[in-house]
Amino acid sequence: MTKGKRGGGSKHQLLWEEVPFLKVEKTGKPVAIYKREDVQKDLPLEQRNYYAHFPIRGTRGKRMSLLVSEREEALMRVQEEAVNLRVQLAQGVNVVIKTTVEDLVAKFLAYKRSRIRGEWEGKGEAGRKSITKERYALIEGKLRNYLVPFLGAKTDAKSIPIRKWSEWETWRRQNVRRGGAPKADTLLNEMGHIRECWKWGMEQGQIPFAPVLPFNDENLVTDDKVRRDTWELDEWNSFKSKPAKWLREQESKSEDEYWDCFVAYQMLFFLSNNGMRVGEVVKVRRKDIRFYERKLGDKTNSFKRLGALVQVHKSTKTGAREVNSMGGEFAMRVYEKASHKRKDDFLFQHLDGSPFTTRQFGTLFRKIMKHTDQEEITGKRLVPYSLRHMYATTRLQHGTSHNALCENMGVGESYLKVHYSHYLPRLATEDLTRMRSDIGLDGRFLREGDDFALMDDEDPQGRK
Repeated sequence: MTKGKRGGGSKHQLLWEEVPFLKVEKTGKPVAIYKREDVQKDLPLEQRNYYAHFPIRGTRGKRMSLLVSEREEALMRVQEEAVNLRVQLAQGVNVVIKTTVEDLVAKFLAYKRSRIRGEWEGKGEAGRKSITKERYALIEGKLRNYLVPFLGAKTDAKSIPIRKWSEWETWRRQNVRRGGAPKADTLLNEMGHIRECWKWGMEQGQIPFAPVLPFNDENLVTDDKVRRDTWELDEWNSFKSKPAKWLREQESKSEDEYWDCFVAYQMLFFLSNNGMRVGEVVKVRRKDIRFYERKLGDKTNSFKRLGALVQVHKSTKTGAREVNSMGGEFAMRVYEKASHKRKDDFLFQHLDGSPFTTRQFGTLFRKIMKHTDQEEITGKRLVPYSLRHMYATTRLQHGTSHNALCENMGVGESYLKVHYSHYLPRLATEDLTRMRSDIGLDGRFLREGDDFALMDDEDPQGRK
């Protein structure tokens, strides 16, 4: 055992040992391993972890714990770390200054914040790497809530061993903030956020390489793993009259609270009838929607129903498009009763005219689900996205052209093949805007029984 000043000059070094011919720099000093007198003092010396000192020109060198107590293991680990440091130095990474995980994430999020596009900007105007405010909030939540706790806020992002990433999937499935274990596609999306963060760190010279994130789910690409929980048509038919009862029970609340419930109710059915994203619907302004009457049935038994053409703004996730929406009644109820009626006012608004947010709708959606016992009845975890998913599956089941459905939903054909391939064999060739026969715009009528609008059974009009 030796004790005294070695390498960097610490007086707490024990069992100092230089490793012959192991250098970080070709002409530099050899790497050394040692144990510390001032760490793990409650353990016998042989059980204390080894540390390493890597001499680097112009600095006092880099020190790190090897996390092993056996000499042979320490010699193997120090060789691995020396190779990693050589790679980092070759890439221009400052290996001496510590970059913590929380610092790296904070810097990356600052970069992403700078890329948030304005409400009325499109991706073309704001830049290919621009994102919406909602997208930023999602990325921030995933990184701060899961990545930082997984790696440790104060961990040096440059020194994370590759084997650590192999623990991600298991850790993530066991650590949830709300709801059940994440689905396969959720994990893949989160891994994408992590890779993007680490890639940005590489480009900035903060870290040396992107993580290898293994995914062990053998059934990842199967339909059962990709599909989202949603209602089947019989489940929806049993459910659709129940939210009206929930809304009536809110009448004792304050004017503001009741109005929010009323708007959320209409949004629920409006979304189920057009396949729009919640983030798209909350950005719709009064000037963006046009109503029209649809004449349905036949000559002996005809009736009218309100449709809507909705202009989705270019600042949303997939850019501008026009959506043909059934269930225009639900939008019209809010349109007529809203306090703020200028053309630039939001369609789905609070009493003060401010728009609903995706989070606010999500909160009220969960209250409706809880009130109607949907998770218990269906055995499914239903979320606002379930409305969009149900719209797609219902359209496909009833013969909507997948090309037309893609246009209406703002997705590519590859997206349909991945998420809805179990319905594709049943597709017909009719255009979506005809809803099998017609939407009432060209004078032809739907056959009796061919109207598949996912309507509520009741017609809550709200307070007088």
